[in-house]
Amino acid sequence: MKLQAARGDSLGDLEPTDANELTTALNNAIAAEDYALATTLRDRLMQLSGGDAGPPADWQNLDIPTWLADRAEHIGYRFPTEVQRRAAKVICRGADAIIQSATGSGKTLAFIIPLLARLKYPPDAYPEDFRGPQLVIVVPTRELGVQTVMLIYQLFGGSVNAGIPGDPTNMFSYTGPRGIRVRGVLDKEEVLRGKNNGWLFASHVVVGTPQCLAELAVSPNAFPLTACLKALAVDEVDAYPKEQKESLEFVLAQACVEREQLPRPQIVLVGATLPPEQVLDHYQQQGWLKDAVTLRVGCQGQVPAGLQHRYMVVDEPRKLILMCRQLRLDVEQQGEDAAPARVMVFVASEEAARAAAMPLRSGLWAEHKVSVLLPHGEEPIQALHAFRDNKATFLLATPSAARGLDLPAVSHVYNMDPPEDSVAYLHRAGRAGRIGSPVKGIVTTLVTQEQLPELLSIAKELKLNMAELPQPPADTLEDLEEGNIDTAKKNLDDLYNLL
Repeated sequence: MKLQAARGDSLGDLEPTDANELTTALNNAIAAEDYALATTLRDRLMQLSGGDAGPPADWQNLDIPTWLADRAEHIGYRFPTEVQRRAAKVICRGADAIIQSATGSGKTLAFIIPLLARLKYPPDAYPEDFRGPQLVIVVPTRELGVQTVMLIYQLFGGSVNAGIPGDPTNMFSYTGPRGIRVRGVLDKEEVLRGKNNGWLFASHVVVGTPQCLAELAVSPNAFPLTACLKALAVDEVDAYPKEQKESLEFVLAQACVEREQLPRPQIVLVGATLPPEQVLDHYQQQGWLKDAVTLRVGCQGQVPAGLQHRYMVVDEPRKLILMCRQLRLDVEQQGEDAAPARVMVFVASEEAARAAAMPLRSGLWAEHKVSVLLPHGEEPIQALHAFRDNKATFLLATPSAARGLDLPAVSHVYNMDPPEDSVAYLHRAGRAGRIGSPVKGIVTTLVTQEQLPELLSIAKELKLNMAELPQPPADTLEDLEEGNIDTAKKNLDDLYNLL
């Protein structure tokens, strides 16, 4: 049933059970001063959450400093979401917290803004005497680390779109403290720079992977990572594979147990899904968590309700060409007035991404500029910036990019193989349907006949209505008969490039 505004207007195809979509619509209604519509949306969100979902006037009502609240609004986060409201109340009073909320619901800002709000500006020491960061954020992948660094950089007054007149995110609209820094320690080169040449000097916030942070904190030339630490956050807390867990536990122990005569830092764990209870109990027993408040918003393991889920059974060698044909068909069916398609395609590995990049660039008929998101080198920064700034509309990614990345207006997600489990599917699908997205998302998975039972098992576990798609035809002979020589030639080129 479609929701009705208080004055009786239809809300069109708005999904009445999708909290992300409803929150986006609520923020837009308030910005447009359509308060009747906002009231209806607020009431529906209250029903979904079982509590008070009415938004406060702004971030300042959550005890966020004026400069930080203003900055959040300027860079596009005008009103706090439900998880942001609830998390701020817990974090701002200094409690340890375990936060679980659905993909796309605003989890990253939910812990970053209140943690930044609790830190002292300026720091206790002068910058030249500042021994280490006040806040450390642990991330599982370099891609997520880059995004987190850029978000905090913007909150600290940095401009990522310099030179655009009137851009509300530019540095001239910033009113907060000056001279505070955020740094990422996300590869070996950055570890060496941090240990040997003062690159982390006077850094207020450090973002890093567990291995890099652990290496940074040990001899020789150990960096005093925890000397001034007031808070530590672990994002995507269930995402750390076995080879990262030892380093993560080392960092937690350094922060919470092995600092002599220093107050224990605040610890915040965050994820769309959480690790098993025995893992969290282990953290408590080790002293890494103390009287932690567990905050759950929505159901764990729930895919945003507004997404459409499909699958296509294909032979392995034909996956690329049929994915391209289906994407063209999707765009045609959207109509000329629809927003341009923005596509994420997940492949199994870095090698598969490199192998698919050139054929896709040739086979998309120049309708999309392809950016490839790889876990190593400079590509993550370049690829994320290109897609974020709409210089690329097609992002080819590996499974590591499924966690946490907040990329604007993703309309289509394609899986070239079924994800390894339901959690992986949830995170890939969650790149679409995020709060603030103006488009609904379509998730399509290409499987062989042998892979189909695996995918259907995932769909059953997540309670998804997953429709089967027929294979789209090339229609080359029909194009020739109708005189569409260029289209027929492109279809033949596809066969050559993509098979």
